[in-house]
Amino acid sequence: MSEQRIGVRTLDQWDLIWPEIFDHYQQDLRHAHYVNAFLTDTDERILEIGAGSFRDMALLNRVGVNCSGMDFSYASVKMAKFEFPNLADKIFQGDAFNLSSVPDKAFDVSFHNGFWALFGDNEISRLVIEQARVSRYRVMATVHNAHNPQFVEYFAKLAEENPLYQIRFFEVGEIQEHLLKVCRSVVTVPVGKGKKYHEDAMINQGTTSRAQLRNFLTQAGMEHLAVSERLLCIGQL
Repeated sequence: MSEQRIGVRTLDQWDLIWPEIFDHYQQDLRHAHYVNAFLTDTDERILEIGAGSFRDMALLNRVGVNCSGMDFSYASVKMAKFEFPNLADKIFQGDAFNLSSVPDKAFDVSFHNGFWALFGDNEISRLVIEQARVSRYRVMATVHNAHNPQFVEYFAKLAEENPLYQIRFFEVGEIQEHLLKVCRSVVTVPVGKGKKYHEDAMINQGTTSRAQLRNFLTQAGMEHLAVSERLLCIGQL
């Protein structure tokens, strides 16, 4: 896949959509916990790219992580500043292809969730270069898991009526290939296995440490690849 128009893409489209879905997207906070599990105490500045609902950056701040967030959509940025007024100075509008207001290595770690699902290979190559530019130690990319056929089919059915679900899914090799263009090593962790695999229970009980959740997510390796919703890919710069 090179350049391809996938689902909802334009600024005007997103500015119309976010007022309809912003509140709904606040409900699932699992991804912020996944990201937090792979941060360290020495990571002082974090950036969420393509934050959309800004739910992940907001939760990370609530647990003591200094996280900023940016998005392409003026509407989502406006709504996020209203929803999280105490974090307004950490929320900004920007173009992930050219984060001109962000200096080189301004953040220790940057991440995004599902963002690359809207782009072809050539565009992702540009995005990962810019993400690496503003990051000092690590970049994280969470993508929809192509190894889960039921999840792929579920999105395909939803996409028949809603272009929001017209997205790209990734295999492990694809996402690693993109990240290895800027990273010296990449670790891929299947996440989003749900209640059946006790993952949600660990998060919901609220007492799980960063190390405990990280170990839980990594100890199974690729054992649950076919049932996980997402692939959390962590690249060392």
